Amino acid sequence: MADCTFVFDNPRVERIVSGRGSIAKLAGEVERVGGTRALVVISPSVAKTFLLDRIKAGLGAKCVAVFDAVKPHSPTDSIAQAVKSARDAEIDVLVSAGGGSAIDTAKGVAALLAEGGSLPRFGVRFTPPNKKEVPPMPAPKMPHIAIPTTFSGGEYSYSAGISEGGKKYIVADPKLAPRTVLLDSEAAATAPARLLAASGMNALAHCVEAVYSTETQPLTEAYCLRAIGLIARYLPRAVENSHDLEALSCVQVAACLSGMGVYSAWTGIHHAIVHVIGGRYKAPHAEIHALMLPYAMRWNLDATIQAHARMAQEIGIKAANENDRAAAVPEHVFGMNRRMGLPLKLRDLGVPRDGLKQLAIDALGDYSIHTNPKPVRAAEQVLEVLEQAW
Repeated sequence: MADCTFVFDNPRVERIVSGRGSIAKLAGEVERVGGTRALVVISPSVAKTFLLDRIKAGLGAKCVAVFDAVKPHSPTDSIAQAVKSARDAEIDVLVSAGGGSAIDTAKGVAALLAEGGSLPRFGVRFTPPNKKEVPPMPAPKMPHIAIPTTFSGGEYSYSAGISEGGKKYIVADPKLAPRTVLLDSEAAATAPARLLAASGMNALAHCVEAVYSTETQPLTEAYCLRAIGLIARYLPRAVENSHDLEALSCVQVAACLSGMGVYSAWTGIHHAIVHVIGGRYKAPHAEIHALMLPYAMRWNLDATIQAHARMAQEIGIKAANENDRAAAVPEHVFGMNRRMGLPLKLRDLGVPRDGLKQLAIDALGDYSIHTNPKPVRAAEQVLEVLEQAW
């Protein structure tokens, strides 16, 4: 570690409470942040499990409304409906339960209640090659307690991915970070195996691209390399047996490390591609992450041999030399997708081949392109990755 000069943007989550049955501490956390009237923002599938009843029982009279119409990619029309529920119920605290869309929807509600207007106007704007503008969101935000049921890691960030009109936007404000995250392995056990698999690979994608980002630094590497090892070891186990609470808990910890580590490093071509596919084709966000990751890793390999070799060490890959160890990592990731039954080609997610060129053009406008380890200056470079994945 030759250079220790860096800036680490620490996530604003105040408290992480981990352990089986930690949802029992929800009422105490609501009281800690000053909440008296809660809106529960919950994914429709999660609302059909025992989790909603457990949340409502824990909140008691403090649960004054439930919004269970969360949609994938957190579209602005869905967020607007949740805002109406929040205003009608005169809430003062948000509780989200579910995957990244539920958590980002709650962040969107907090943003609109505080700032008014429309969310896309607060979207982070990127002007190539490296100009980034984050519109200010100065108003205080309502406290938010997150109960993740997947491994996307969005609960540790102060940004939210929202969608409108076929485009994906990122809104960001440190005051949007949840005040508390409750990590309960029993909550994760409610998720379908395929969703657990895809969201775990989503967390892995954050780690991989953070480790070889041009803005990576020692703390990012410490968090993300450890998370890579945990995901490689425990995610397939958790997917194959949803009652394996130890494995679920270990991947929850990995997602936590991932969410905290990625925030200061930004990412690369993989994330740029995922953002534009999700906005245009409405494919499941985590499944796009899982599918695209090994292809982006292969494309970046010649510029990231040492980073890939460090990942190989965490995974436990053994080979004769550094180059062979590095080259084995994307193949290991591809093998994880295959083993867990995830889609392996973009055509399997309904992405048409004649749409790849426009996706490549759109990806050039994503800020993640700027921090890719291999310079990306033309849409043709992005198209190479998309063609391999199609």
